[in-house]
Amino acid sequence: MSEGRDGKVGNYWLSQQLRIFAEAVESGRFLGNVWSWGRWLTVCLTWLYGAALFLLCLAMQWVGERNVTTVFFLYLPPLIWFLPFAPLVMMGGLFHRGSLLVQGAILALAVWTWLGFHWQAEKPVIGASGDILTVMTYNRGQNMNQSLQPFKNTNHPDVLVFQEAGGRAGGFLRSPDYAEFEYGVSIGEFTLLSRYPIKANSLIKEAGSDRPARVARFVIDWNGRSVSIYAVHLMTPRDVLRSYMRGAFLWGVLGVPGTPWAEKRRYYQSFWDGQIADAKAILDEVRSDSNTCIVAGDFNAPQTGYLHRMVTRELKDAHAAAGNGFGFTFPGVTRNPLSLGGPWMRIDYIFYDRQWEALECVTERDRPSQHRAVVAKLRLTSGAQLK
Repeated sequence: MSEGRDGKVGNYWLSQQLRIFAEAVESGRFLGNVWSWGRWLTVCLTWLYGAALFLLCLAMQWVGERNVTTVFFLYLPPLIWFLPFAPLVMMGGLFHRGSLLVQGAILALAVWTWLGFHWQAEKPVIGASGDILTVMTYNRGQNMNQSLQPFKNTNHPDVLVFQEAGGRAGGFLRSPDYAEFEYGVSIGEFTLLSRYPIKANSLIKEAGSDRPARVARFVIDWNGRSVSIYAVHLMTPRDVLRSYMRGAFLWGVLGVPGTPWAEKRRYYQSFWDGQIADAKAILDEVRSDSNTCIVAGDFNAPQTGYLHRMVTRELKDAHAAAGNGFGFTFPGVTRNPLSLGGPWMRIDYIFYDRQWEALECVTERDRPSQHRAVVAKLRLTSGAQLK
């Protein structure tokens, strides 16, 4: 009898709840509550996402290569961080259209300030040909037998800086495809082709290190003025990043000093400490150089990271000053759907000291090579003088 009474009580309670729910739906209170909660949730999630993206941007630029976890994030396709936009936009359109403006502002700020999208109004390059030095850089490793000729012939570089091109100067100079270059020299893995005489060349190695040199210095005679051109190729992080994909990137968070995992963190961090040390060595060389300087090559460091920020505190980035679009240079060929089939990082650069100004910077497009070439037109500023 007790069970029967309990069953009747339960059925009565359920019927009452259904009746209350039906009345709420009929009167519009239920839909009003859903609408209010939806608006509140949309606003909260939009601002929370914006704050998270802002903190991620700061962590990459100020920490970046100095931490195993943040450096792993640097090399991921940026689209990963923008995937939450899809549901947020849907929620904004449904519950709170004012949030769409905030979401658009967040996206625009992230694209312009973090990913390095630039837009420069097209303007003619003014100046006599002798006043402008056109520099091109290209890492020809894994070029997939794709010709550089169309891009080179369109942009007419005065100086061409190759990486992964050891001992190839003679072959280039004998080739009719590079007939515009009268001078060329190879040292280490680097080759420089120039329309102007090459006065000196040397490898710059870290003192006491057996590692191959990551930078070479060339000096050209540009209309009677000595210009130092540094060719750079920092070590590839490809193998290191593969280990991170198996979970090693977590040591940047877990291996804090005083824990059993601190040694793991130091081990995986050592590669990036070497990259930062190499970049600092390059900056030291530039500071002590009596000539005006241009630094070009493959830094293997995305533009969103600490290493790039460290370099641009002293040198200017040609793409940031005079480029258009994202200027992504790597990887040229990929099947990663999060990269939309194309490159998603800018790791090949042309930097220059404060005595130059960039008039134009162009990144090669639509060539299935692992790296894209970059070319910049540079002009000495009116106040340029020897250091």
